[in-house]
Amino acid sequence: MGSHRRPSPPPFPQPCQSCEVPVLAAGQRLSWGERPAISTTPLTNIPKRPRALAHWCFLRKQQSLPATLGKAEAVLSDNRAESPLQSAMWDHQRPSHRMATCNLLFLLLFTCQRVKAEFSIDDLSLTFDPGADVGRDTNVTVTCHATVSRSQGFTPQYEFSIEKDNKVVNRTTSTSDTFDYPIKAARVSDSGGYQCRLSIQGKKKSSKKETLTITGTQTPQISVDSSSIMEGDEVTATCRAPGERGAFTYYFYVGDQEAAIRESNIEESSVKLQLSNSGRNNLTCQYFVSLLGKHMPSSVSTPKYVFVKEIAISVSLAISPSMEIIEADNFSASCVVNSSPRSETVSLIMGKNILSQGRGRVDYSAVAKANDSGEYMCKVEVNGVAKTDKKMLMVKELFSKPRLIFNPEQAFEGEFVRLSCESTNLERIKKEDIKYSIYKNNYLQPMGNINGQMVIQAGPSGNDNYHCMAEAKSISKKSDVIIFRSKVLASKPDIFVKQKVILGEKFDIYCKSNGTLPITYTLYQGGKKLQNTTIYDSWAEARFNTSIKQKEHIGTFRCRAQNDGSKNYSDSLPLSAVVVEHLGKPLLTTLPVPHNVEEGQELTLICNVPSGTPPITFKWFSSGSKTVLHTKTVNANSSHHVIPQMEKTDSGEYYCHALNAANAVDSDRVIIQVKLASWKKVVIVGICLLVVAALVVVIIARYKAKRGKRETTTELSVKPASPKSDDTLAVNMSPDTPFLNKVGVNVGPSVWTERPSSSDSSDRSSVHSHNDPDVEYTEVVHPQPVDPARVPLKKGTDTVYSELQTAPLDPSEHVDNGAVEYAELNHDLPEPVD
Repeated sequence: MGSHRRPSPPPFPQPCQSCEVPVLAAGQRLSWGERPAISTTPLTNIPKRPRALAHWCFLRKQQSLPATLGKAEAVLSDNRAESPLQSAMWDHQRPSHRMATCNLLFLLLFTCQRVKAEFSIDDLSLTFDPGADVGRDTNVTVTCHATVSRSQGFTPQYEFSIEKDNKVVNRTTSTSDTFDYPIKAARVSDSGGYQCRLSIQGKKKSSKKETLTITGTQTPQISVDSSSIMEGDEVTATCRAPGERGAFTYYFYVGDQEAAIRESNIEESSVKLQLSNSGRNNLTCQYFVSLLGKHMPSSVSTPKYVFVKEIAISVSLAISPSMEIIEADNFSASCVVNSSPRSETVSLIMGKNILSQGRGRVDYSAVAKANDSGEYMCKVEVNGVAKTDKKMLMVKELFSKPRLIFNPEQAFEGEFVRLSCESTNLERIKKEDIKYSIYKNNYLQPMGNINGQMVIQAGPSGNDNYHCMAEAKSISKKSDVIIFRSKVLASKPDIFVKQKVILGEKFDIYCKSNGTLPITYTLYQGGKKLQNTTIYDSWAEARFNTSIKQKEHIGTFRCRAQNDGSKNYSDSLPLSAVVVEHLGKPLLTTLPVPHNVEEGQELTLICNVPSGTPPITFKWFSSGSKTVLHTKTVNANSSHHVIPQMEKTDSGEYYCHALNAANAVDSDRVIIQVKLASWKKVVIVGICLLVVAALVVVIIARYKAKRGKRETTTELSVKPASPKSDDTLAVNMSPDTPFLNKVGVNVGPSVWTERPSSSDSSDRSSVHSHNDPDVEYTEVVHPQPVDPARVPLKKGTDTVYSELQTAPLDPSEHVDNGAVEYAELNHDLPEPVD
């Protein structure tokens, strides 16, 4: 099936921005056939896109809401309600009528003059007139001006808004490109940052923020509801800032003292004040205007005067015998209200304590003590107004506050401490008139407590809280509480090391003891003082840095701890620590020896160090491997690694690496050449022997084949090997010689023969004159001699090699070159005996 595309609908004409739209006057009713009035109203609420417009019409149909043209429809709907017949006809015709309404709207929209809305907002500016910095009461105009580029015939709708400090203060919509916002009689509160914003059909632009500054504030005005009041009454004061706008903070003052603070958003504020000072009081006010966290002050108002009439009442204070007395003296104080009748409540107060209270008069008496010194006040209150009279009483001490003394102030456990209680600054008494007593943890000490003197022994039982009491003429005084804690002698110090001690290298020795700080530690080696240090913190340890040259010297170190100010000390035990010696150069040995290692054989690598402290970590390396062959840590000076089966590729250099806490060293390299396995050698030799045997067989076979082709008879001249025989054995050989054929010798024409006569020689020489020299070897068997007694028998084999060299000779000349004979004689003849 072929695909087809739906044809595109014809383009709708662009809707106009304003068209003539029928409207109804207020209360106008239309009858059937009557046409409404026409008005050129902008269609701002009607969708401009065709599909949106159709949807808009559909919604108007469903909701039965009058739109721009729907007003006429609503009137007609009211008219049809007058007649049931007309109502029935309307209900039947309503859908078509509504469709006609929308069709009319489409006709109005798309037959009017169409204007394409093309525009660009080029600039938006904000200005102040007459300026950005003016005085109060100036009329200021904030102007927004837009520069818009647009297509011909298009009138945009400008939506302006003006913001002050990011808050909208005014907005408007118009067809003008300029918007003015007037500020009449500007006030300080109008100061701030202004900005203009513009929106045209979704396009937006903002101006730069400009600052308007208004200087000067209105002088506030203060008023009171009464200019004369009685002492204790209240007066209402009102502060006004006429014509000012903003958020205000009002301050009210009575004289130079701030009396009240009020906040308000209007131009006035009131407060009730109670004036405590009799006579004339001047009241003023001032306000502050808040602007973005800043407060702009106004000037101070002109004062208003309020006269306060004093209440006719007073109070008096009397102290006897005088204003300066000594402890243990009796004194009295009285307060009297000077009024008639004396019905008011009067109080005698010392500090924050009410000593006595009553109506009209109060009296107070006591035995004077040092803490009775101070200010005494009589006070009476009438209608909220307080009348007072004050006097200062000075009480001298009969004797000073006692003091408990420890001698010595600090003592170590076991030492004795003397406690004594004493007072000074005696008045009218002697030292003997004072009785002292010492208390331990608030309990009187009966034993050894003689008039404030006692001795205690420092230690756990003596550690407690102490104070003393002094008493004379019924006056008792308590000293301050003293917490006594005896010092603890330094305990036997611990001496130790935290790291391994390496022979010949620096290391740290630590000492730690318990006791009262500070503690001085001293390091000794074999009775010789090396170093000392003082520790002031309980968590700290004494540290000494030293070294040793011999392993045995580690046990010669001792540590001594001694408290500051004490003659006693404690010594530690000798230092016990493991001393690590440096490793000597390792020696690598092998089993079997390096030059006797065969394939498939097990190889043992033994690494041994002549000196050094275990544990020791051994590592074995091979030049043919980039990784460690084996690693092993042992508590010994040697270790080994076994390679179970050596290969030819394992040949190379081997070495071992030894490591302990002191150092790390490598051994010399050992070269190991892995030889061929013995069974492989046997196989190779066997194969070689088989190859040689095969070659021999092949050579013999070829030789026999060659001898079989010879047809001439050969005579071999052989001289016996026995030195006592001069006989020459002549053998005529032919290809049919039986024993030669048995041994597989190829016999043909030969130059080996019995020495012939000269004539025969010349004939035979002529026959071979053109042949090359030839050497032949023949195995000949000697026959046994006829007479065994003549030649002693000797079994054996004599080999005689006969060599005959032939050369071309002149026929007339015969040269006897002699003969070299070689022959292997297999015989059982006995050897000749000399």
